[in-house]
Amino acid sequence: MGAVIRQVTTADAATYRDLLTQVLGADYPDKQVYDESWILSQLTPGSDMETWVVESGGRLLASLSFLPPSLIDQNPIANLGRQLIRPESFEDGSAGELLKKVTDLTQQRKQHSVVRVLARNYREQVLFEKLGYACVGYQPFKHMNRVREGSLFYVRVARPELLARLPLSDALPQVKELSSLVLSNLNIPYPICIQDGTAGYPLQTETDCAETSIEEFENFRKLAPKDGIQTEISGSFNMGFGYLRTDGKVPFRAILGRRDGVVAAGLAYTVDPFDRCVRLVTSFAHDDLSLGSVLRHMLKVGQDQLSAAYVEVDILVTARRLLKTLEQLGFVPIAYLAEFYVQSKIYTDVVKMVKLNMVYSHDATEVTPSARIIVGIIDRNFQDQKLGIAIINLLRGLPIFEGLGDGELRKMARLFTQKLYRAGETIFGKGDSGNEAYVVMRGSIDILLEPENKPIATIGNGQILGELAFLDGAKRGAIARASQPSIMLIIQRSAFNMLAQQEPQLGMVVMRNIARELSNRLRKTTLAMAAMPK
Repeated sequence: MGAVIRQVTTADAATYRDLLTQVLGADYPDKQVYDESWILSQLTPGSDMETWVVESGGRLLASLSFLPPSLIDQNPIANLGRQLIRPESFEDGSAGELLKKVTDLTQQRKQHSVVRVLARNYREQVLFEKLGYACVGYQPFKHMNRVREGSLFYVRVARPELLARLPLSDALPQVKELSSLVLSNLNIPYPICIQDGTAGYPLQTETDCAETSIEEFENFRKLAPKDGIQTEISGSFNMGFGYLRTDGKVPFRAILGRRDGVVAAGLAYTVDPFDRCVRLVTSFAHDDLSLGSVLRHMLKVGQDQLSAAYVEVDILVTARRLLKTLEQLGFVPIAYLAEFYVQSKIYTDVVKMVKLNMVYSHDATEVTPSARIIVGIIDRNFQDQKLGIAIINLLRGLPIFEGLGDGELRKMARLFTQKLYRAGETIFGKGDSGNEAYVVMRGSIDILLEPENKPIATIGNGQILGELAFLDGAKRGAIARASQPSIMLIIQRSAFNMLAQQEPQLGMVVMRNIARELSNRLRKTTLAMAAMPK
């Protein structure tokens, strides 16, 4: 008997469970998927879940589902998932016929198709690529089954020619590189890039952040004038959990940020208990100062309280300030989704961003040549985050860098070079030009007014010196000499100035901190002089 492609019914419950167990094993984290009542709820005609199967001789060989959006929206997206494919269906072509049928349906409905394919599943990658799907992203450690594993994103567009793209910002180089490759893979002309000097939201402001109910969040969100809230997060895609996108019955959570007691910004998110991740859903802001602090607070909650392995969010490419803020906080773009959001008949691209709370390592599985290029870009960006992590941790504790996000600290860390000083070696002399600042990575540095004098101060591990002369290049007012073998981190003033021109928000924060430190020193000196006997 030949294979038949059709929609499932409740009569398929037993054979669907057998297919699921054969493909995923008996230890999938969400145990409800093996429960007959849950399977029946997913296969009932008229339910939100539309599932197609290929059957032969009363046995299901493969299945593929349309995952419903979390909210009723106009986004032209067919979110495919729950693909369960027996090995033999690759060989006899039945899996390909099923995918062709589902793809034809999405084209008839004028929907872009998107699907997650596990990076280890080479045969699935080949199957989707044969039917015109293009790899548009790669997310490491996305799903947890027996082990945590990465996932590729594949897309097939509904129309051969998409709408004209909006300009991209040169201030987002990682997004620019990924979008260029993805749009090329989709045969879409690349948009122009503009030098708009995009800066992120401030990360450290006088904003009090606290958890709240989703109901209170929505109340404050509705109070804002409609023209005062611009959509920046596209959170209406499927909100299921784990690889199978099941309903985990986990409520939404929210954070509100208040300035002077008045709600100024808010953020809603959900927690996936199976993949152990945080997913941002929506946000609002009544000013340009508060959202960065709310995001930073949420990341701390995710890492310290929820033990989230990662945080993910889908951002409209038009939300340049939010994209820049996420970059400053250490997020990496892992997928570029062309024309995935529509509002008032205006189509916008979406960037999927991820921040890992775990040590990154490359998933060394075999992927197709086209997917390998995408994986290479994203792997390089994550590998770049690992470089200099000891330096970043050191800089994070210095007052001069207070208020910088992980992404900004990483940019600062790239400017430092290391140098070993022997005991007794001079780091800088009195009267030398002040073109460098120094951080003691390991060792001890004496500060002297004259070579023969006793030290007036000693600088140890994790402390900075020379930063005040670094501010204006003035001549040194003292001598710095290593009292023991010491490893120093050195940053050139010219390199910092160049970075500050490219990242004015970063430069402003560092200069503000230097000014605050100088003010504190002058205040202490004034108090000490006032206390001296006259």
